[in-house]
Amino acid sequence: MAAGSPPMKQCVVDNRVLLLGLDALYREAMKQHEREELLPCARTVAAVLRTRPADGPVAGYYGEDDSLTEYFQLLRALQEIDGGRIPEVAHLPAFQRLKEILEAPLFGRGVHEGKLLPVGRDPLTQALIDTRPRWSVPGLTAQASVAARATGDFSLVGLAARAQEAVVLTALRESVVLYAERAVFSKQPAREFIWAVDQELASAAQQFIDAFNTLLSEQLPAATPAQAEHYWEAHDKRAIVGRCACLGDDLTGRHYHWAICRSPGGQAVVQDFWSHDVWTTTAFRAALGVEGRCPDLPLSKPQAQYGDIIP
Repeated sequence: MAAGSPPMKQCVVDNRVLLLGLDALYREAMKQHEREELLPCARTVAAVLRTRPADGPVAGYYGEDDSLTEYFQLLRALQEIDGGRIPEVAHLPAFQRLKEILEAPLFGRGVHEGKLLPVGRDPLTQALIDTRPRWSVPGLTAQASVAARATGDFSLVGLAARAQEAVVLTALRESVVLYAERAVFSKQPAREFIWAVDQELASAAQQFIDAFNTLLSEQLPAATPAQAEHYWEAHDKRAIVGRCACLGDDLTGRHYHWAICRSPGGQAVVQDFWSHDVWTTTAFRAALGVEGRCPDLPLSKPQAQYGDIIP
């Protein structure tokens, strides 16, 4: 190193960085396909079936713009249609494409449950089923990891489950909520990118990447040491604070959620809670304390924010 050069900065691409980087790349690519390809498909199928967009909260990133919101509401409506109406649209390329997307292993195992379109049963959903009613962050995180390995699941949530990190698991589940079964100027130091991803996780991630690239004609980078810099640049821990996903329900009408917030020490943690309201990322972020601190429980639903659709 030349005299006076800034120190070398080591950028370690470990399991968390790989998964958060993959999540960021997936979200940006998927949004484009949802706006440009899948929204027209949903419009076509909904028109044939004379189906109106669904009411209710718009979860995940789908409140970011009108096109994503429309797609979310249309697909939610189509997901609720009885499977007996499949013959009306089975011949449509638009329906066939939506079905292909929703049945893809990117989102877990496709489960129809007598409906027009399937939903993805990923390892976290399976863990919720296997452990009900004893739901907790540690227990579900551990059980989801067992389910992912037992089934060979390489969905986005399945990859997070293998890593056994609740924060990452929540962040990635929020990304697929629609498809899941419920600067100071200074000299920049030179950077050294270190690949520290478990081989088992890297192999499973590569299956996801290959399937995604094939299904949507994309070019997500390979889960290899040569792409360490790409994943480091893509991952952003700050962007995940406030993500909230509704995971399940009970017979009294309450909804079980996981959400990411910051502990008093500033660490990202998962807060689980029950509510009679369905909480979205937008609503939960509005309830966060200073610097993303976890809100006090029990939670009270804030007024509607942009992205929340009120019936």
